[in-house]
Amino acid sequence: MASDPIFSRDAIFAGRLVVYQPREGYRFSVEALLLAGFVRLRGQERVVELGAGCGVIAATLALRYPEIRLWALEIQDVLLEALRLTVLENGFTLRILPLKGDVKAPPLKDGSFSVVVANPPFKPASSGRLPPEDSHRLARTETLATLSDFLRAARRVLKTGGRIFLVHTALRTAEVLSEMRGLGLEPKRLRFVYSYPGDEARFMLVEGVKGAGPEVRVEPPLYLYRERKGPYTEEVASFLARPEEGLAARP
Repeated sequence: MASDPIFSRDAIFAGRLVVYQPREGYRFSVEALLLAGFVRLRGQERVVELGAGCGVIAATLALRYPEIRLWALEIQDVLLEALRLTVLENGFTLRILPLKGDVKAPPLKDGSFSVVVANPPFKPASSGRLPPEDSHRLARTETLATLSDFLRAARRVLKTGGRIFLVHTALRTAEVLSEMRGLGLEPKRLRFVYSYPGDEARFMLVEGVKGAGPEVRVEPPLYLYRERKGPYTEEVASFLARPEEGLAARP
């Protein structure tokens, strides 16, 4: 595909996937790949990603699970165009449906999905210095939609017993878990992500189930690097080389 002056064309997973994203403004970060590796799907499930951005998570899931169909909801026009290019470039046009819409009023049928995946903005709109560029600011801060908006949308579109997979900053762990429980999205699997051993947690990965009872399993820590400024851990390196296997703690 010819180069685009607005978007960069970036290869990931040793060239297994290509992702288009704005040259200026919002670009995906490591937590998106971690979420895609944390997700566990089964069979021909109907999956929706809320706030799909440039499509890196959707494309990774399509690579990992060839039988799924995935709806990718995005509100920003520039990111929606990047998402469409990502889907087209990777040959996923029959399996990923880019869809414009707002998570506060998703154009999706209630109770029609088995799985929701979401990487919502981490920062409240009122917190500190905001990114100056529009797509970056809207993707990284709760300017257009809050954590509650994402969780309410998930509860609405999920079947009873359906699962939500979410990544968020570890700084808001108590808030995320409390809001999930309050909305009947019971946390069942939790994993914290650290840059390296001895560092404080950066992200939380959580799987919740709509209508389930209380009991959460806390998985072993996920370290990105063996040491500060060191190489990737075996788990992360293995995922980047063989994304189909997902993330899996190794001794």
